[in-house]
Amino acid sequence: MPPSMTPLTVAGRGQDHPAARAPEVRLAVGSVIAIHREAIARLRLQVMREWPCLFAGGPDEAAALLHPCVASWRSVAVLAFDGDALVGASTGLPLADEHESVRAPFEAAGMDPGRIFLCRESMLAAPWRGRGIGHRFFDERESHARGLSGFDYTALLAVDRPDTHPRRPPFGRDSVGFWRKRGYAPHESIRVSMPWPEPDEGAVMHTLTAWLRPLERTR
Repeated sequence: MPPSMTPLTVAGRGQDHPAARAPEVRLAVGSVIAIHREAIARLRLQVMREWPCLFAGGPDEAAALLHPCVASWRSVAVLAFDGDALVGASTGLPLADEHESVRAPFEAAGMDPGRIFLCRESMLAAPWRGRGIGHRFFDERESHARGLSGFDYTALLAVDRPDTHPRRPPFGRDSVGFWRKRGYAPHESIRVSMPWPEPDEGAVMHTLTAWLRPLERTR
């Protein structure tokens, strides 16, 4: 196993606690991601129902969201396993291989989708958070983009939520500080509209702001 794939470890917990076990991180590329489609969909239903996504779709809808990654030979899924159980997943693919509705706002801002690698959402079960796995997800996706070559930026999309949103947790934390530490910055001129169902609301149209980071050639 190469050094970049060495499992993470945490000491000082009982053996039965998830934090005492190191998750095994595996990569799936292109159509191979389909093997894990159902497990990733189940994780989405578990994790993305939380703030700020509030996704309330069903299993079929959750699985369908993975289609662009399965259809792209240049996509990647970074998967974290506790034994046979999938406890974390993040995906990425060239923006050029995404839906037109996602590409169009970048094009309108004068950016070439062929030069941007999109880091889609990351999902991690609660017991495994705060252990650096989120950084691992970005490390592996950015490394994959470098290996493909031809990309000037990596990007992510963050859903916009007002401070007054009724479902905002009183002590909820967002990922803004984490993204900034990774070198990402928001581009307010690039906003993507995307619908998904929320609890007790049905389908809701959401606005997502693009965050970009220059992709250096070596690291």
